[in-house]
Amino acid sequence: MSSSIRHLFLSAVATCCAVMVATTPAYAAKEWPRHPITLIVPYTAGGPVDTIARVLSPALEKQLGQTVVVENKPGASGLIGINSTLKAKPDGYTFGFGVLGIFAIAPHLNKLPFSLDEIGYVSLLSISPHVFAVNPAAGNHSLKELIENAKKHPDAMNFGSPGTGSSTHLDGLLLNKAAGINLTHIPYKGGNNVLNALAANEIQMTASEISAVLALKDSLKIVAVMGDKRSPVLPDVPTTTELGYPEVTASSIYGIITPKATPVAIIDQFRHALAGALKDKAVGDFFARQGQVAQTSSSEAYKTMMDTERAKWKRIIDENKIVVK
Repeated sequence: MSSSIRHLFLSAVATCCAVMVATTPAYAAKEWPRHPITLIVPYTAGGPVDTIARVLSPALEKQLGQTVVVENKPGASGLIGINSTLKAKPDGYTFGFGVLGIFAIAPHLNKLPFSLDEIGYVSLLSISPHVFAVNPAAGNHSLKELIENAKKHPDAMNFGSPGTGSSTHLDGLLLNKAAGINLTHIPYKGGNNVLNALAANEIQMTASEISAVLALKDSLKIVAVMGDKRSPVLPDVPTTTELGYPEVTASSIYGIITPKATPVAIIDQFRHALAGALKDKAVGDFFARQGQVAQTSSSEAYKTMMDTERAKWKRIIDENKIVVK
């Protein structure tokens, strides 16, 4: 074989190899999904995250042309389900819910069964701003009144949360610092017990996701949305920014995760399907009723948001010397 022909032959082989390498991920994505996909919920059936999964899965099935099986794996405040998602085979058939509390708060309080480097971020799913709620029967009809009364009666007022180190525990500490007050924290077992305690005036305030307190807004009063934008489901409730506390912001942030080694082409295709599912009227109406802002994002944007939140809550935890036993 002459040197010129050999050169042409080798160039052709190199070109073919390059094309094959470049097109393999796309080809793999076109071959996916061949069988049902598992969507892991790290909490019990019937809870808020499970409800989101049950509403979302039929719309995802339409987009993917394949069955989406919702699987509940509760335990250890969500860590078991998250770990199960991340330790699954990275073949594009296991996805799960990512939760801010586990990715941004738990690393500072608990030993995790997985490394943060194992997280395969797929996309944001929804953001739900937290709110402050009070019992008006206690004489607090606004955030301003709550703060004024707390200053008049230092150490005599309290707030409740589902437990030490919970996101709403940290919300109360944010308010304490910003307003210069000292509401005493009282931990309860579960969010429902907190709301019952507030209704019974055992505590004077709590923070919560919007959806958890909407059904009780006739007996409790939502006095502030923790952010800079009013909620469409609470148009008359001012934000903490409006009230002079722009640093008092918090939200429940949900996203979709998968094993980190899952092919990028499959992750991209799932994200595209998720964006289509969120346009489904039933899905959109559900999120709107819950006071949640549904949105997708790039993997990088989701990771960056969790990194930022992790740094924010570390400061609060360290300042207050919070330890979970």
